[in-house]
Amino acid sequence: MPLSTTIAPPHVTTRPSAPGRTWGLSVAELHDAYWRARGVQVIRRGESVPLQRGADAYLLINPDQLVRFDLASLAERLLWHNARVTRLRLLDEHARPYRERVMTDADGNVQRIERRYRPSFYASYRVILTPSRRVARLWMQAPSRREAWMAVRRAVTWAEVDHVRAAGAAYDRRDDAEAAEFLARLVETWPTPSQSIAGLEEVERGVWRELGSDHLPGHVRVAPLWIGNRSGSGGGDCHIGPACIPDDGSGEPAAHTVFVRDIVDVTPGDPRPLARPGVDERHARRRRTYHSTKRALDVVVSAMLILTCWPLLALIALAVWIDDGRPLFFGHIRQTRGGRLFRCWKFRTMRRDAEAQVEALRAQNQCDGPQVFIEDDPRVTRVGRLLRKTNLDELPQLWNVLVGHMSLVGPRPSPDGENQFCPAWRDVRLSVRPGIAGLWQLMRRREPGEDFQEWIKYDIEYVRRASLWFDLRILWRTARMLMFGRPGHAPEHTK
Repeated sequence: MPLSTTIAPPHVTTRPSAPGRTWGLSVAELHDAYWRARGVQVIRRGESVPLQRGADAYLLINPDQLVRFDLASLAERLLWHNARVTRLRLLDEHARPYRERVMTDADGNVQRIERRYRPSFYASYRVILTPSRRVARLWMQAPSRREAWMAVRRAVTWAEVDHVRAAGAAYDRRDDAEAAEFLARLVETWPTPSQSIAGLEEVERGVWRELGSDHLPGHVRVAPLWIGNRSGSGGGDCHIGPACIPDDGSGEPAAHTVFVRDIVDVTPGDPRPLARPGVDERHARRRRTYHSTKRALDVVVSAMLILTCWPLLALIALAVWIDDGRPLFFGHIRQTRGGRLFRCWKFRTMRRDAEAQVEALRAQNQCDGPQVFIEDDPRVTRVGRLLRKTNLDELPQLWNVLVGHMSLVGPRPSPDGENQFCPAWRDVRLSVRPGIAGLWQLMRRREPGEDFQEWIKYDIEYVRRASLWFDLRILWRTARMLMFGRPGHAPEHTK
């Protein structure tokens, strides 16, 4: 079901609805370059190309296909069977029963997020891997799909054919959405496109652009990200990978210095080791120590505060009851680590019909993005204004911390509907427990049109820098801000 909203979020780079060229290369050329980096030349039926002698294998596909699968998982079988033709049946297998697409307009503004549901397994697709130049040439010269398969069957005996099932997918490059989805997966799974694409440079870890280009858009860039040639600077846009920013067509194709290398000229794999024995183990131990220490601190501090503050909690509950009756607490469904749902508690500071008035008051919203902030909100009760000013309304969240739904420090917990505005940001922030205090609450400026971008920026920055010392600094600065003043308070359903 399409997700739509009347609030326009900031510029967030996502997979485009109709991918153009990147570095002067089409999606099909990027697809072929990926396979060349693995020693495989792509041969499409009906297309005449010179066969490269340096190829370990030829991948035979139909003209409009884009395919992906893990070649490394098949290496042992390909070696031992030594078949002249390996017929691969690709099973499009997904861990989630749906696919998400972020729809943008011509200027790159997010319009909506579509979630398409379909079964976990889809119809299989057939492709061929062969080391035989003769078989590759027969496939290339066949006028139709049926004749191509028949030519392959006549060229080899049954004993020379191996049949393999493998997890993978095939995309139709004529379909803009499927081509864009393939490109997003390519950016996500290919960390070093310079292996087979000459003329690229890595300006940041996982951020690639054409060598000599001066275009480096946005002040927030989250890898992996491929940046095409564009005439604009990108201003304050927020670019979150995995994503590809295509060329804007301002330059002539001849101006591009990028080209796909021949297989014999392909450089070795990523020179930066993916696994560094000893170093990575120490890093993993530090992360485990941090998470276990942080959880112990959460339990001890939240338990002590609950035991110490119970008379205050009782007085606040009595004040809420006298002012506006029951319920005394407001519980809203939010998402914690891994997307699990929980009920986030606080003292009720709004009238009982506040949720029903959200849409009616949305025109008065002073924030961009999914959150709603209205100064002097008419839904807030008298006691609620005092609780919000002193932040005492959030004391019941100590229970959420004690039972493990939240932490003392982390991104603010948000409901599923708000997290859908930017799936990449959602995945980052849901990799840790949400918190009562956080970096965004300290750093946000409430500037018009900037609040949502700052929310994304500071949530991602917190996850990147997370450490016990960083958490203690945030707690200390939060305590100082509560004593000497703080920015405006967000309403119940977005806090």
